[in-house]
Amino acid sequence: MKSSRLFFLLILFIINCFILVWLIQDRSHVSGLTATTCNSDEFREQFLSPSLYKELSKTTYPGHSFAELLTTTMLDGDFFPKNVSANAAPYLKYKRDEFLLLEKYYEMIWSDLKYFPVANTVVFFEDSWLAPRSYGGERRHEGTDIFASRNISNYYPIISITDGIIEQKGWLPLGGYRIGIRSESGAYFYYAHLASYEPELTVGDTVSAGDILGFMGNTGYGEEGTAGKFPVHLHLGIYISTPYTSEMSVNPYHILYILRKNIRKYTYS
Repeated sequence: MKSSRLFFLLILFIINCFILVWLIQDRSHVSGLTATTCNSDEFREQFLSPSLYKELSKTTYPGHSFAELLTTTMLDGDFFPKNVSANAAPYLKYKRDEFLLLEKYYEMIWSDLKYFPVANTVVFFEDSWLAPRSYGGERRHEGTDIFASRNISNYYPIISITDGIIEQKGWLPLGGYRIGIRSESGAYFYYAHLASYEPELTVGDTVSAGDILGFMGNTGYGEEGTAGKFPVHLHLGIYISTPYTSEMSVNPYHILYILRKNIRKYTYS
């Protein structure tokens, strides 16, 4: 009788140990997520392969939104994921507010994407995120530069990637003639170095994904009207607002690589 009781207590102890280990592992799994995760270099990189994006976009994960799947996939993959992860439960249990905040930022950046921003299939761009720049003082390149096959200003249409509202339009010493679109989910898409704008566009206008915003140029690096100081290209920047900064840039390169086949048709004369 005594030995049976001891055996039962031993089994109970072992079970409790397993439960304790599981709880510790479950909690430690989410320990890296904080309210400031959005400020990390890893988050700002926005690394995602086209194959994973395609998998995340499928409707094979009932009960999970795209933004939730993307958030858990990024977190479980240490922001450089190789596989889809759909297990948000530990994050929602232990770090609910932090998880939902990060999910909101991923939704802002990714949920409205539709078109590549240049209406041409022959383009060149590379990952120059945070590369050094010197005009106007030492700084980092917070965007991606897209070059077309011909170095001709005012020839290639610049396309709105998303639906949204024109929030900024006009000259900047660095960006030249630029236009800024606030997407429906809240991200700010910045199109710079334009040669010209599509006629009659003005701040406050609503645009649709695929609309022409203007034409690729090489304006900027000086007072209004300065052009020709660098090859013709589009500089694309993507920004979000967080509790810590009103304009935090994220790397557009991986987004552009995913969108590179979503080209709006355009007839060149």
